[in-house]
Amino acid sequence: MSVKRKSKDHQKAHKSIELVPAAPLRSDDPLMFWTNHPTENTLIDLRPFSHGTSEMGERVGGGSRAFTGRPILIAQLAPVLEVTCAMMGYKAQIRYLTALRTWWQLLDAVEAAPSANGRPIAKVVSVADLGLHHEVAAHRSGVTYTSFRCFAGIVDAARALHGLRPLGWIHPQNKVPARHLIPDDMAREIKILLKQKWEQVRRAWVTNDKIRAEGKRRAQGNAPAPLSDEETYLLENWQFMQEVQQQHGVLLPSGRQLLGAWSTEGPLQRRRLDRTLMRKIEFPSVEEVDIAFHLALLNSGWNPSTMLGIDAMNPFLVADHPKDTRQLVLTPESTEPDARQDGEVTLHANKPRAGSWTQYCTGRKTHPASAPMIVDAYLKRIGPLREIVRQECQTATAELDRLIAAGVDLRSIEQQLKKVQRLKNGVRSVWLYVDREGCVRWLSKEKKWNRYSKMVAGKEYLESYLDQVREHLNLRRVEKGFPQIPKIIPADFRDMYARWVYVASKGNILAVMLALGHRRINSTVGYVENNIFTAEGDETLRRWGIHFFDELGQGRIDLTILAQLVRHGPLTADMEMRLNEYRQLMRTRVGAGCIDPRRPPSNVAPNHVAGQLCGTHRCLQQCQNAKFMPESLSGIAMRVEELMVMSDLLPRETWLRGRFDEELESGEVLLQEMFSVEAVADAREYWRRRIAAGEHLIPGLGVSKATKEAA
Repeated sequence: MSVKRKSKDHQKAHKSIELVPAAPLRSDDPLMFWTNHPTENTLIDLRPFSHGTSEMGERVGGGSRAFTGRPILIAQLAPVLEVTCAMMGYKAQIRYLTALRTWWQLLDAVEAAPSANGRPIAKVVSVADLGLHHEVAAHRSGVTYTSFRCFAGIVDAARALHGLRPLGWIHPQNKVPARHLIPDDMAREIKILLKQKWEQVRRAWVTNDKIRAEGKRRAQGNAPAPLSDEETYLLENWQFMQEVQQQHGVLLPSGRQLLGAWSTEGPLQRRRLDRTLMRKIEFPSVEEVDIAFHLALLNSGWNPSTMLGIDAMNPFLVADHPKDTRQLVLTPESTEPDARQDGEVTLHANKPRAGSWTQYCTGRKTHPASAPMIVDAYLKRIGPLREIVRQECQTATAELDRLIAAGVDLRSIEQQLKKVQRLKNGVRSVWLYVDREGCVRWLSKEKKWNRYSKMVAGKEYLESYLDQVREHLNLRRVEKGFPQIPKIIPADFRDMYARWVYVASKGNILAVMLALGHRRINSTVGYVENNIFTAEGDETLRRWGIHFFDELGQGRIDLTILAQLVRHGPLTADMEMRLNEYRQLMRTRVGAGCIDPRRPPSNVAPNHVAGQLCGTHRCLQQCQNAKFMPESLSGIAMRVEELMVMSDLLPRETWLRGRFDEELESGEVLLQEMFSVEAVADAREYWRRRIAAGEHLIPGLGVSKATKEAA
């Protein structure tokens, strides 16, 4: 026997991976500086805030409205901005530039407005000139929370550098984003459809691998294997693709190279050749990457930015679970079945929105739809594409070094640097694919989900993959008369996952905390309150109002039917028939319906006289004739409290011979599984008080001893 040895030195194989240039870029102008973000290094130009802009001038911070220059003010704020934005991404930098533009325009408006005493308002030249009236003007003009907070923060820091007191401005109220969580049945339909699509992708990959292997066999002169008509069609396209690859010496031929001497696609179509299909046989398509990404996101509970930011260059990205004891296989050469085939695997990534806090999710190797197995399967398909992007990145990096050495203008360097950074992100990305034009692309943090064209009334629109999924499911729901699934985005998947965990764990907040990767329990409590309870409460209230007035229009208010409509959906004919049958049943003392009151089981009434009604009413003793309904709560609670008192008063022998212990246990189980905790507690407390006060007599005991002593 031997223990398998693993090499822990993975640095040498990955030492060439760089996220930033070796030497940081510098600018001689104090109003122009580079950030130091590892993947989104950007040149920030504050010069427009010094000399001002015209209405038709350059865009600054996302806007184009004119404002006057304030050279001293921006010179005071520039050092603070350089430190603040040093490690920020592009979107965070834009927020600060937008805040500056907003406040520059606000200051112009305040200084141009007539004052109450007729005297001109002093121009803001430096941070020392800002005061209370500027805060009031910002609140009145509706400056957003983000722009107000960003500007006030850098102003207070600049004032501290000049020995001035902070302004102490009060921020406007931040708007809470509205969350719209779709019902659970809709979420499950989406999950099932994505799993079905993923299975289709996996089967297509198996077929494509078979076709490529067969093409290689035939190219080596081996006898052809029998193929179906569809497989023969795929093989013809693949053989043509191989010829073009060998002719041009490229792995991914362009559309022009695939056309060859032809100017249109007509000759290819006549030969049953399709350029998109050729590429799809070897490389993932845009539909396949969307299916894989969305299903992995749905089954992980991560934010989209976390799933997009997975580092494919990490050698431990998908690894065996460290606490899975079945991994202790000492003899991998053994002929016994591999115990690792059904082990657990983990997937991890850094969460940008939480300071790069590491997020984990797990899955079983036998579950191909789990997030780790999806990522693992997809990584195995994109090795050639990653090499293409790596070569492009090396070429772009060499060009960037040439531009820096030549000392060209900073704008050209910035443009080339962004290209290098984009390609480095592509090398590290898991979600590479080949688009319909034959170019290598990848899903990025820009979140441009609308990639599918759709014709509506003669006009072309772009929609996301989730829009296509929703439209497909809504066609089925229309036929069944079900409500339509509203618009959803990838960020909604985290809320769906949290709700599934919360329900499956029966409200265990710690389970939700672990599933979502929160560091503090308070974050999880707030998340559940805002994203699950609020959304479910709003949806429940909406459904209740619709069904309530619908029932009122039919001249009835049936609470049982109304509860079914609100909680589970419309009644079927079978459900309505069973409801009517139950309501016609004779009721027992504990509120249960009895389907045969004249023939009780022998274990319930051993001394029963044939033809007479059951006189024991011990329905909780696993009576097969008893049917418990929502209205049975009060009766079951009454009997359970009676049994609790009887257990204290009856002799032990009498208690056991009468099998009252079984009856009590059965009643406790019914209360726990059929009714809510709050309703059960209220019902039991009600009967407990009545028994203690002597208002309710226990059959066979009358007034209890405790009641007599209290009297």
